[in-house]
Amino acid sequence: MGADGTGNSETRLLIVGGCVLAVLGVGWFVLSHVVMKTSAVDAVVEALGVMLALLVVASVVGSVTRAHRDRSRGPVDDQ
Repeated sequence: MGADGTGNSETRLLIVGGCVLAVLGVGWFVLSHVVMKTSAVDAVVEALGVMLALLVVASVVGSVTRAHRDRSRGPVDDQ
């Protein structure tokens, strides 16, 4: 846990984000396989690709957010 008490909120965010990612991946699979009638292998590959793209977007957003938060805290004295 961090010095500012953000350990639990970061863990909660990771769990919620993982669940949302899994639900969107399964939803994409169902949309592709059931609605668009693609083969199961193609639907799985599409769903994995969508999940990877969402992870990249989440990583970029998290990086920008963390940089902004760190910049607003000011310089840190490492002693």
